[in-house]
Amino acid sequence: MGFLKDTAEEFRRGVSGVDTYEVAGKTVTCSHCGGQDFSRDSRQLNTTALTFFDLDWANRNATIYICKNCGHIEWFV
Repeated sequence: MGFLKDTAEEFRRGVSGVDTYEVAGKTVTCSHCGGQDFSRDSRQLNTTALTFFDLDWANRNATIYICKNCGHIEWFV
């Protein structure tokens, strides 16, 4: 997915009020409270070696879903 595609999808979700997501064909469900309403974001997965060489930009990113009910974070690479 590209930046513009992700931004357009998030805009549509915001307008429609849909806060549920699917990963690998399954609805994301909070492992703590069982909620299904999430905010989506991404975080960088830093490694010691790349940080040592000041190459943090080369690390992979993970998509995170933050439960709107309890705040628990679900991570997906």
